[in-house]
Formats: sequence, structure tokens, C-alpha cells
Amino acid sequence: MTHVAVRSAAETVEIPPHLLVLFGGTGDLAVRKLLPAVAGLLERRRFADRLRVLAVATRPLDDDGYRRFLEEALTDSDLSGPCREDLLGRVSYHRVGDGFDVLARKIEAIEAAGDLEGNRVFYLAVPPAVFDDTIDGLVSAGLDRSPGTTRVVVEKPFGTDLESAVSLNHTLHRHFPEEEIYRIDHYLAKETVQNLLVFRFANPLFESAWNRDRIDRVEVTVAETLGLEGRVKYFDEAGIIRDIVQNHLLQVLALVAMEPPVRLTARHIRDEKVKLLEAVFPVMPHSVTRGQYSAGEVDGMAVPGYLEEEGIDAASTTETFARLTLDIDNWRWRGVPFVLTAGKRMERRMTEVVVSFREPPVCLFEVNGVCPVHPNRLVITLQPNEGFDLYFDVKRPGEGMALETKTLSFRYGDEFGQFPDAYETLLVDVLTGDQTLFVRADEAEEAWRIVAGVVDLTQPPTPYPAGSKGPFAATANNRLTPLWPAP
Repeated sequence: MTHVAVRSAAETVEIPPHLLVLFGGTGDLAVRKLLPAVAGLLERRRFADRLRVLAVATRPLDDDGYRRFLEEALTDSDLSGPCREDLLGRVSYHRVGDGFDVLARKIEAIEAAGDLEGNRVFYLAVPPAVFDDTIDGLVSAGLDRSPGTTRVVVEKPFGTDLESAVSLNHTLHRHFPEEEIYRIDHYLAKETVQNLLVFRFANPLFESAWNRDRIDRVEVTVAETLGLEGRVKYFDEAGIIRDIVQNHLLQVLALVAMEPPVRLTARHIRDEKVKLLEAVFPVMPHSVTRGQYSAGEVDGMAVPGYLEEEGIDAASTTETFARLTLDIDNWRWRGVPFVLTAGKRMERRMTEVVVSFREPPVCLFEVNGVCPVHPNRLVITLQPNEGFDLYFDVKRPGEGMALETKTLSFRYGDEFGQFPDAYETLLVDVLTGDQTLFVRADEAEEAWRIVAGVVDLTQPPTPYPAGSKGPFAATANNRLTPLWPAP
């Protein structure tokens, strides 16, 4: 059974009994994304008594105290009352300060009471600084082996540079085989991202044109209207190249540009992604435009500039916008620029891939020395309102040969209604042992190699007003159209 072929029927997948041990159980990611995803699974699937959650964090709470904390935290969520109650009835809590030996005994007690067969998932939703201590603690308590399956989920970032990523992989591989490690990037679980494989390899119309002979350039963009949203310390140390480009954007790039896999299996798909990343030249500083938002207006509200945000040093050179031009040194893509753009406090929220095809070699419709032909563009929208738009020219009715650009459009929501949250999809894959949508060790290291020369740039970034399309230099330096140009 292949991942791409059965995604729409995922609710039929059989999920064995499991204990999910969630490190960072009181953190924003756990409360806002992971635990609601677990609740969604409980609501849509017949788990019966198959799933339990043990949250691990530093707060001095017991089981009842954690349930009260979680109930309050989920008050404003979209979860129904019965769904929240079902989740609360399945969670327990362990305080980190009580030690890993106590954690091991608690795990064994929960598994015995729930007849969970020893299948364990250790989800590390914690800062990279405590990865090593967490892994060492699990091993010291004998939790790296279990009567059933053992899987370790690692949230991004996978290190902070190439050296730390290699070190992190070494730490993981000392105790766990690669088959038990799930490096999670929630972008890969978006339906439209997965559908890139189907779009390309099930439709010869596009695959036959998917090369340097027909495509002029490819742009992958992630734009956010949000600012720091409680991530001040992390983001100011990381910057947007580490936070978005190195993981999300390079993962999407790999799916857009990779060669067809031999089979639709986790190994074969990830093999092709790694080959593609290996062919990408390292990014040089002259190929990067860095920006930093200043005060402006977003969604009708005045917002401060980055340097005025609470907790940010007034001399910070951290970039909140980056546009990188990449070159891929292989037969299919040599000479085609791939432009990756990410920005905060932008004009609007969107994630999209724009494939611009080459113009006709000769203009047959020239009028007064001007060629009215526009290049065909394929716009793949990953969020919001996921779908595809194909722009092409047609003749406007009437005399003469006046041309006008029109669109063929498809929207997932219109055709299929609501679909599962990305984290819900990824949790199912972890519980069923499917690594297709997860990042392999060599894949993570190749991504860091590509951006190694530009993650620590310190020259002052170009200011751009919050609520704009980013610094004008992004267009000038890369000789490209502005973000989300009008058709």
C-alpha cells in the first residue's frame, strides 16, 4: 500500500495500540498542534483503548493538575466538548525533575493498565539544546528498547548548522536505527505538497514539460503576516533562513524538482530527494537578499518594526525576509533559477510554487512593436485555499488578435471538503511506521550544506515596511517579478 495512492482512504489504516510520550508537553507546539491532532484522531477513528498520552515537562504538576492545565489551554480550540473529554481521559503527566527511572516505571504502569503491547513513540517537542540529555536519559533508563516498537520523533530545527545536524544525527544513531527515527516537517503533510508527486508523475502533460527546455524559472514562496508570536529568543538567534528556508522551502523544492522514484515507497522517494539536494550548488552571499521588517500596517492594524519588538536588541541584524537564488547542477534543471523566498509581516499570508514556462520563440501577435503574449504560469497554492491555477492566453472576442490571460483553477476544498490537519496525518504515519513524509539523516545534512554559507551573515538587512511585499532589492537583485504578481 503506497502513501500517495491511499491518502484519501487513510482513515481505514489499522493503528496498533500505542503510548505517545510527549516531551515538551506544556509547550506551545504540544498544546496548539500536537494534542489537538491526537484529539482529531480519536474523533475520526475507532481507537477504543488503543492510545494513551504521557506528557513530560518541567512544570511541577501531577496527572490531575496537567489535565486541568490542558483543559484550560484547549478552551478556545475548535475541539468539541466530547472530543476534549476523550483526550483528557487518556493523558498522564511526568515531571522531568523526577528522573528517567521514575518515567520508565510510569510508562510500564500505563502500558500494563491499557494493554498497550509495549509500542512507544517518544516525541521530542523540545529545544535542540536538550536533545542530547533527553536521548541519554531514555537510554540510561532502558527506554531505547521496548517489548513492542520504539520510534523517536524529532521536531525541527534539526540542528542549527551543518556541524550540529551531523552531531545530532550521530547522537540519535548511537542508540536508534534510522528506521526508528522520524524527523518531522509538517509542510510535507499538506495535501497539496503530497499531491506534487501525483500532479507530476500521473499527468504526462506536465511531466513532459518539466525541464529546462520548457521552464524558465521556478519560485517557491512562504509569506506570513505574523511577527514573532512568542518566539523572540529562538527567532532572533535563528533568522528566517534557518527557520523556514533550510527546512520547509528546501523540502518543497526537492519534491518539485526531483526525478521520478522507482517505486512510491519511503526509501525510493527519499533517495530521489537526496539526489536532487546533492545537485544543488551551495548558496553564495551574492545570491541572497535579506530584509528586516520596519513598522507598518498588517490586516488594518499598526505593528511595530522588528527592532521595536519586545526582547529584540536594537542592533540586531537578524533577517525576517530572505530571497535566495539556487542553481541545480543536473541534466533536467541546469540553467533554470530556483528562487526561494520567505518573509514575516508580509502583505498577505500565502505559500505557493510558481512555475513560469518559457515564452514562444517567435511572437506572431505583435502589435505596434509590442508582443502581448504572456508566459504560461502554473501556480500551486499550498496555503491558504489549497489548489492549482494555470494561466494561459486566449483571444478576446471581437476584431483583431487582442489577447487576454485566463485561468484554469482547481481547489481542494471545493472538491473534497475538509481534510485532516498536517500533524494528524503525520501522527498516523508515525503510529503505522510509514516514513515517506519524514526527513532522512542525509537529507537533513544536505539541506544544511546548501545554506551553510549564508545562515550567519551579519551585514545589516534591507528594511521593508510591515504589510508590504518585502524589500525592493529582492526584485532588483534577482531580476524577477515581484511576489504574487498580477496575472
